[in-house]
Amino acid sequence: MSTDTPLIIAAVDTSSFLEPVVQCANRMAQCLDARLVVLHVFPAKSANFANEASYGDMTLRSNEEQDLEAEVKLRQELEPRIKALGINPSVLEIMGGSAARTIDEQLEKREADLLVLGQPKSRLSSVATKMAKNASCDVYVVRVGE
Repeated sequence: MSTDTPLIIAAVDTSSFLEPVVQCANRMAQCLDARLVVLHVFPAKSANFANEASYGDMTLRSNEEQDLEAEVKLRQELEPRIKALGINPSVLEIMGGSAARTIDEQLEKREADLLVLGQPKSRLSSVATKMAKNASCDVYVVRVGE
């Protein structure tokens, strides 16, 4: 899926960090004439493999349904917040899984050129730290107040 158009992924959560991270990523995307993907990762119930193995297919379906409901609710929360900023990303992707692992997988799968994420000024964020050390592309950390 190689393309000449750069790709920026803004990894966000539902906190007040969302707005400064998306605004910064959008400014960069405009300057670079890049595509912008906003990515939110939530802890998926269906990703709990021990639970699936213990309780079988019925639990798996139940967890997948709960994950779908969570995804819909998150989309309903995030879309208006991003649109209120006047930003229209190429994609708003909401996925279940481990945050650092899922972000890294998406960076590689989409061949991203830059990851933008938030880091509180007052403490270290484990996801931001992991991504800054291990991401397959450059990482820009937006320092946000707390």
